[in-house]
This record gives sequence, C-alpha cells and structure tokens, in this order.
Amino acid sequence: MSEIVTPPDTKRLKRCENASNNIGRQRIQFIDTAKGFCILLVVMFHAELLDKGTPCLGMLRMPFYFALSGLFFKDYGGFKTILKKINKLLIPFLFFYIISYLFFIGIRISIGGVIDIPFFSFVNSKKMVNIALWFLLALFWSNVFFLIIYKVSKNWYILGLLSAVVGVGSMICFNYYGITLPLYIDSGIVALPFFYLGYMLKSSNILYPNSYDKYNILVIMMLIFVAVLCFYSGDKPYIGFGSLDFEGNPALFYIGAVSIVIAFILICKKVGPIFGLRYIGRYSLIILGVHLTIISTASNGFRLLGIDQEASYFSFMVFFLSIIVSSALIPILIKLFPKFTAQEDLITEGSIQKLFRAAQSARV
Repeated sequence: MSEIVTPPDTKRLKRCENASNNIGRQRIQFIDTAKGFCILLVVMFHAELLDKGTPCLGMLRMPFYFALSGLFFKDYGGFKTILKKINKLLIPFLFFYIISYLFFIGIRISIGGVIDIPFFSFVNSKKMVNIALWFLLALFWSNVFFLIIYKVSKNWYILGLLSAVVGVGSMICFNYYGITLPLYIDSGIVALPFFYLGYMLKSSNILYPNSYDKYNILVIMMLIFVAVLCFYSGDKPYIGFGSLDFEGNPALFYIGAVSIVIAFILICKKVGPIFGLRYIGRYSLIILGVHLTIISTASNGFRLLGIDQEASYFSFMVFFLSIIVSSALIPILIKLFPKFTAQEDLITEGSIQKLFRAAQSARV
C-alpha cells in the first residue's frame, strides 16, 4: 500500500495548531513571567524611569507584546475569531477607557480645569485619556489584518512575506505621507511583522525543552549583540507604535527588535517561572488598564506633599506605588468585572443569535 504524504505546508500548519494548544496548557511555565517583566517595562517607561533612549529596551517593550499575540493566534473561523478578540480586547478597552475618562472629568471639575479631551478623541486622533489603552485597539487590528492575510494563504513563507510587506510598507507610507487611520488601525498594521514573528515561533520547538537548548546561552549572547549593534549603528532607532513616529534607521529597528524578542524569550525559558512576575504577567491587561491613572494620581499627590519632582527617587516612588496599587486591584477587578477584564466572554454567539431573533420578531 502506498504511503500518503502530507504536503509540507499542511504539516507545518498542523504543527502550528498543536503548538497553539500546547501553549494554552503550558503558558504559565515562562510566558507569563515574560509578560510580567514587559509590563514592568511599560510602567517604568510611563513613570519616566526609562525612556526611548535606553539601549534595546525600546526594541523589546511593544514588539514583544505583538509577538506574544501572534504566539497565541488561532483561527476559530472568521466571525468566531473576531468575536473572541472583541471580548478579549475591545470590551476591556471600553471598560478601562470609560473608567479613566470619568476619573479624568472628576479631577478636572474638582480643580476647576477645562475638559479639553473629547470622549471620542481616540477615534480620529492619537490623543486620548489613558493613552496606554491605544495598544488594545492596535492589537485588535493586528489580529484582524493577520487573519485576513491568513485567509489569503496559510503558507508559512507567504504569510511572512505578506506580513513584512504590509507592515513595513505601511509604516513607510504612513510616515512619509503623514497618513493616519482612525482607531489606531495604522498602528496595528505596522506591528504585523512582530505578530507574524510570534506565529512563526509557535511552529518551532523553541518554547519547549529540546536538544538545542545547550546552545541557548550562546544564541542569546549573539542575538543581544545583534540588537545592540543595530541600536548603536542605526542611530538609536525607535518606532513609536502608538504615535507612528520613528527615529533613526527603521530597518535596523525591526532587525534589532526581532533579535531582542527572541533572546528575551530564550532568557525567560532558561530562568523559568517567577511567581511575582508570573502573577502580574497573567493579568497584565489589568495593569495596562489602570497604571497610568495611578501614576497620574501618585505624581500629583507626591507633588502636593512637597516631594521634589526632579529628585532621583521621585520616579521610583511613582513606579513602586503604581505597581503595588495595580497589583492590589487585580483580584478585585477580576472578581467584580470578569466579563470586562477578559476573564469571561461578554458577547457570545448565542447572545447575538438571540438578539437577531428578537429583532426579527420585533419587525413582525
């Protein structure tokens, strides 16, 4: 009997699907630790402990999160996939945005200030209350556009080529012509190469123990060297995915970012799970949603207490308090608002069908 040979692309696709299932079961081993470290970087950046000139960390901070989403990408069927992302990204965005905006209005009214940021400013500008939430909108669009590319071709190489061409090409066009798209669609498109990077990594065995692990330290050193080389030879390249501005050589930013993201994943794999980081990493969406409001409150509070904003310890105090309060809010928010913090689905296929049937009945 002749052997039936599975086409190479189908084999790779099946490996991707199996890897996706394995990641879902084993993610807590070190992925959440990696997420925890990166959300700390985000808070440090907003607390002004770090800036975009900090070597290589700007290449890691946002690219890692886009790659992470690609790592968990799975097509459940077009509509169902989009619905899952609405529950995981758009619902939390609206939840945290509304809370932040109400807080913003309350503060402005209490001090007799002007409410100079309209509620819907995020629709057609890069300015909004709780600016950190831009990432949830952008990540939603990264998922949508990658799904479209995935529907065009599931071929591993074509996916990579299209993601790179669309992502890098769009960044050049947006920046050169000064084009901005509403709802941070442009930011999501520009991040597609990193989304694909995560998707590519899950089809490899890099996430799990393998015979090549003995070379990991050497590989990590080489990748960090490449990232550092790109950083300094590219005139400290930086891409602000939220604002879509870039400095230095953008090509070297992409190369350096890919290198440092892979190196970081290998480092976290080597270190293993770290409880504190794993916890805040698992609920990093909540940290993302609340930390800027806490930073703003803490900064103003410390200034009212007479603490010098220029003091070297000021930013550290703001950062430390923000992490403590944000972490304390995690169990409260997931218990009181599980459907608004991506713990449970708010909108289901069943609820949509019921709504559709109710609308039809109302017409009759």
